[in-house]
Amino acid sequence: MAYKDERVISILMEQAAAADERVPGYRDELKEAVADIIALERQNKFARTNVAVKVSDIVGRVGTFLNQRSGTGG
Repeated sequence: MAYKDERVISILMEQAAAADERVPGYRDELKEAVADIIALERQNKFARTNVAVKVSDIVGRVGTFLNQRSGTGG
């Protein structure tokens, strides 16, 4: 992996770790989402897939997690 890619990943993970812990487990869920998006992008280099749809699904997953854990969800 190129240094530039490693630096971008490092920054993303640092920002996820520094996010407000809105509900217990939020930071971990956010870091997992970042890792999943990075993995999707790497896979996309070899097998062209619709990354935008999959990223949207991951973002939705984090939103659902936050909604359910904050007491406003079902």
